[in-house]
Amino acid sequence: MNGQAAKASLYGGERVDPNPAKIWQNTGMKIGIAVAAVCLAISLPQWMTDNYILGLINFMAIFGICCMGLNLILGYTGLLSLGHAAFYGIGAYTTAILMTRHGFGFLPALAISGLITLGVALILGFPIRNIRGDYFCLLTIAFGEIFRLVAQAWIPFTGGAMGIVGIPIPKIFGYALTTEMDFYYLALGLLFFTYVTLSLLVRTKCGRALIAIREDELAAQAMGINTPMYMVLAFSIGSLYAGLAGSLLAVYQTTVTPSNFRIEESCLMIIMVIVGGMGRLWAPLIGVIVMTLATEFFRPFAEYRMLIIGAMMILLLLFRPQGVFGTSAFKG
Repeated sequence: MNGQAAKASLYGGERVDPNPAKIWQNTGMKIGIAVAAVCLAISLPQWMTDNYILGLINFMAIFGICCMGLNLILGYTGLLSLGHAAFYGIGAYTTAILMTRHGFGFLPALAISGLITLGVALILGFPIRNIRGDYFCLLTIAFGEIFRLVAQAWIPFTGGAMGIVGIPIPKIFGYALTTEMDFYYLALGLLFFTYVTLSLLVRTKCGRALIAIREDELAAQAMGINTPMYMVLAFSIGSLYAGLAGSLLAVYQTTVTPSNFRIEESCLMIIMVIVGGMGRLWAPLIGVIVMTLATEFFRPFAEYRMLIIGAMMILLLLFRPQGVFGTSAFKG
């Protein structure tokens, strides 16, 4: 293997097919699938009039934003973070406080929530940038639990166990979002923004460096990659999207409580990413759909629901450990 091929392999790159016709054919197929998916997503509320189902899809979109951000941390960089729900909560509480107590509109609150979440992730990421494996996982668990306990105990600021209620209905350029369909299009727009921005990121030198770190951190360091810096960057950017999703959750539910951001939520997000597949941006959306539908389908069997879902997870990890659509190669 020559030097260029070795470097491409290390960065998780794929071999380039020299056949231009095949390249154009594959590109055309991808564009066609993408256009069909966008058209289906836009037209969905026109024939899906059941508010319960639309509400379920809205929650899927919110979790999809969270899980795509988590996929950057876990699937692209190889960091197991069990504190993702805490950043989800930071975004939700920031939006709730700004809109209920300071009169902010939704869009400014959304932007500020994302920036504050990013800042908190950077502050947390720098002290733990050289920590790996189980210790990193334990520290993120600790952070998640600290956040939940602070949110529950700091009653004057967070409302305690009762949370913050009465969050105003969001308005986008003067239009009030009052129906499930309105929120669907808002969530769809934010989901699309998440996918496009992350897709651009993972195709840059930064994205290839993250994959190199996931595949072999020592080899990445030997090639001159500043692994601690890139890991902090991935952790912070992935957490930023959790903050955006939390902001959307706050205005959708019109209330936030500490119970929304328990460690169980972080575990559920990890499961969704694993089920959908790590290393592909859109794959966690499949995990979100599968796990949400499985939870709803087995709802009549409440006593055995977690047992059945656990058995499904074991079978998946045994026979498809990379997830349904997961890949070890770099793909957007």
